[in-house]
Amino acid sequence: MSVNIAACGLVCSQCDAYRATRENSQNKLELVAADWRRRYHCDQIEADDIRCNGCMTESGPKCGHCESQCQIRRCALDQKINNCGECTDFPCGKLEKFFGFAGAQGQAQKDLLTAIAEVRKLMHSAF
Repeated sequence: MSVNIAACGLVCSQCDAYRATRENSQNKLELVAADWRRRYHCDQIEADDIRCNGCMTESGPKCGHCESQCQIRRCALDQKINNCGECTDFPCGKLEKFFGFAGAQGQAQKDLLTAIAEVRKLMHSAF
């Protein structure tokens, strides 16, 4: 299985919305939307709003929040990087605020991006 990582370190390939979209399952998208309405206290979340091929993919649908509201994704796109672990300013204030909000999952995302940043520093490149 390939791993798809968002700018913020979320592993898209493990996200329910991404997986339901890849399976083209309206039933699963409805289940995810209902779960997210409860979890995030947002009655406006609908199945069609969460279709997503991964936030950093160039084509296909993106989750409504990620496409239009996520400042972290926008910054990564502007800097032409795949994820924040590739950024020279990692970790920035936007990320630190997000990691704090996201709790244990945020800490795991920070750890993943920190590992990516470390690998990037240590990798040898012939060009």
